[in-house]
Amino acid sequence: MTDPSTAPAEVVAATDTAFALTDHRGQIRWVNPAMTALLGLTAAQSVDRSLTALLAGAPDAPRETDVVISFPLPDGAGHRWLEIRCTAATDRQLLYRVTDVSRWRARELDAAGLAAHQDELLRMVDEDPLTGLPNRRALTRELERQLALGARGAFLLLDLDHFKDINDLHGHPTGDRVMCTLASLLRDRIGSGQVLGRLSGDEFAAVLADTDEREAVAAADRLRNAIAAIPMSGVAGASRITVSVGIATFDSGVGWQEVLANADMALYASKAAGRNRVTVYEQGHYQDTALRVTVVERVRAALADGGFVLHAMPMVKLGSGRVIGHELLLRLEDGREPRLGPGEFLLAAERSDLVFEIDRWVAGKAIETLVEHPYPGLRFNVNVSGRTLEDEDFGDFVLDRLTAAGVAPGRLGFEITETAAVTNLDAARSLAQQLRASGCRITLDDFGSGFGSFVHLKQLPITGLKIDGEFVHGIDYGSRDTVLVQGIVDIARGLGLSVVAEWVERATQVEALSRLGVRVAQGFHLGEPEPLERLLARPHGVWMRRPTLMRDLDGDPSLAAPLRDHS
Repeated sequence: MTDPSTAPAEVVAATDTAFALTDHRGQIRWVNPAMTALLGLTAAQSVDRSLTALLAGAPDAPRETDVVISFPLPDGAGHRWLEIRCTAATDRQLLYRVTDVSRWRARELDAAGLAAHQDELLRMVDEDPLTGLPNRRALTRELERQLALGARGAFLLLDLDHFKDINDLHGHPTGDRVMCTLASLLRDRIGSGQVLGRLSGDEFAAVLADTDEREAVAAADRLRNAIAAIPMSGVAGASRITVSVGIATFDSGVGWQEVLANADMALYASKAAGRNRVTVYEQGHYQDTALRVTVVERVRAALADGGFVLHAMPMVKLGSGRVIGHELLLRLEDGREPRLGPGEFLLAAERSDLVFEIDRWVAGKAIETLVEHPYPGLRFNVNVSGRTLEDEDFGDFVLDRLTAAGVAPGRLGFEITETAAVTNLDAARSLAQQLRASGCRITLDDFGSGFGSFVHLKQLPITGLKIDGEFVHGIDYGSRDTVLVQGIVDIARGLGLSVVAEWVERATQVEALSRLGVRVAQGFHLGEPEPLERLLARPHGVWMRRPTLMRDLDGDPSLAAPLRDHS
């Protein structure tokens, strides 16, 4: 096809077919008059805008077949069906040809008996099916259009705090009803002329045109306060719902991706500051994000170059002092500054897909070690992140490795935090069933820290519980923790589950736990983590001996801090 930009100007101007030339990222470099009419923009306004945002659904690379999308006309006079062809042009550019096929589409729908449903089909493309609000593609298109028009405004990103607790405790139908209530409330409070939509599961967003920062903050606070005032009397366990908000102001000098990224960084700051607050994006948020990106780069390099090592923390039988296994803890030792603890690099990894690789690396390394040291008394527990529960192939990966290595599955256990399990109950149940059926041990970690702890026990095929350290910390002070731990032990015993207590830092805690029937524990008083290589360098029998007791940690709680960060 001849490049329309080189065709005679009168031919390009006269054709009813819309053409655009973009760079390889879809940023417009040239448009013909038919395209400007379609977009409702001038040629100057169109340049440097994202065509794939303005024509949501358009392909971002050449394809063998054309794509048909629905497109709402800028003047609000209904929708059009557009057929879009994307082909490669010179200098890494893309040529888009857009044809109005509304009449052909109408005949096609009529032939299929769907003509009466055309309006509904068109709405489904741009509307969230649950709330009826504009969806992500509609919001993106509106934001990019405002930027193309040179408007000054603000983009609000609203994320409901702990909304998953409602779904997990009361079921998705209840969550859906609450979500619809919130959507209706926000729609009523957003103000005329502004566009509110639903980005994803528990995220709303709003494009506020002709709005300065002060007005945007006032609007966000109005929405936040309205949500917090909704009575949740019909939802047991939830006194109220709160929302965190991130705001990014914009003008014509940026693109929609940058605005959305800035709002997301501001939202992250609201969450980190305690939730239920409004934060406006500022340069410091970018620096915080840049630091997280640097951390992700270090994690990626550690996976590739061997910067990760494993430390082993003994799990001790309180009656005899005998070590019955070790929990493997991941450490980043890449020789770079600043040194990063697990709480820092794992948080960054969980916000990316690198956490999937990390969990596979840890499990694989544990299995390799068990092969190299076949002594039956050597048993490991490894942690599984909440994100890895989304990895449907993780269970197969583990079992294939165990089978190929000839390792008895009972030598390997997996710990899933209660919060992660409850958040993704179906996935946690599926993985636990698969691994337990093959003989692996499954422990519910940090038990008692989340909602509905006992309710979910009967739904998860686990073999043991690890009592959350917050209940152990004051167990020797005669506090309410004693009653709670006793209840956990009794229930676990009735269900045939093993129990491990963590954060054991004093001899008096050992005595209190023993009186309550806890038989296994771990903590700095019983043995601190040490590099796995150092542990394995000792004779086999030493692995099973009681570690040298550390001095009591009273008076220097900082020594216990690494244990709490045990991921």
